[in-house]
Amino acid sequence: MEEYLQTALKAVREAGDFLKDHFGKVLDIHAQEKKANDLVSFVDKETENIIRDIILKEFPDHQFVGEEHGGSKKVAPLAWIIDPLDGTKNFLSGIDIFAISCALLEEGEPIVGVVFNPVKNELFYALRGRGAFKNGKKIGINNNLPLERTLFATAFPFREKSMFDVLYEVFKRLYKKFSDVRRLGSASLDLCYVAEGIFSAFYEYGLSIWDIAAGALIVIEAGGVVKDFSGRNDYLKSGNIVAGREDAVTLILDTLKETGWSVP
Repeated sequence: MEEYLQTALKAVREAGDFLKDHFGKVLDIHAQEKKANDLVSFVDKETENIIRDIILKEFPDHQFVGEEHGGSKKVAPLAWIIDPLDGTKNFLSGIDIFAISCALLEEGEPIVGVVFNPVKNELFYALRGRGAFKNGKKIGINNNLPLERTLFATAFPFREKSMFDVLYEVFKRLYKKFSDVRRLGSASLDLCYVAEGIFSAFYEYGLSIWDIAAGALIVIEAGGVVKDFSGRNDYLKSGNIVAGREDAVTLILDTLKETGWSVP
């Protein structure tokens, strides 16, 4: 698996240089709407092309699924799942909270996860069974503080605004149990900050597999727990994720149940 990780690191670093070079500049971006409020830009596509070229040159028999160019809906035995720019709106607004997310799945399960914010030079990565790291240093979940003194992170579903009311009720109940909340606009970084111990938990509804595949592995390898909203392990399929230290995840799942949350 080491060769897979090294290739992923090379790919995100080169793609990160491209993002960094274009961050904060006025770009001639021809954007199109994919879904409600989902901005697709020239930068997204070019970043994905850089990653695709590097990975498929080394592993031409692997499947490549990217947010911008798509791919087969059927996950192959070895499939790369890429979000070239998680936090597009932050990027275009001059906010330096965005990342490249790169995961390798084997039979549908992440075995490599890399998340890179090139502006802040934050490089998170994990290999299944070998721990989680940031810039070469091992990281882990923070269990030292009582829950009421910790931060949690979340976001509200921009693709399905009809879900706002029910999720806001969940949020109101949880807000009283933690010290404070953050809403960063980049799920992959939210997950990495959980793994690093900055947040005790993160939850969000309606994400895509490329938003969470890499970050979820990093959280798990950092000693955290990752579940879907029903407490199962189907978060990559459902896109509904709860991740963090065990007591925080339990609290969020219990709160979802208390508010009558149900997933078809």
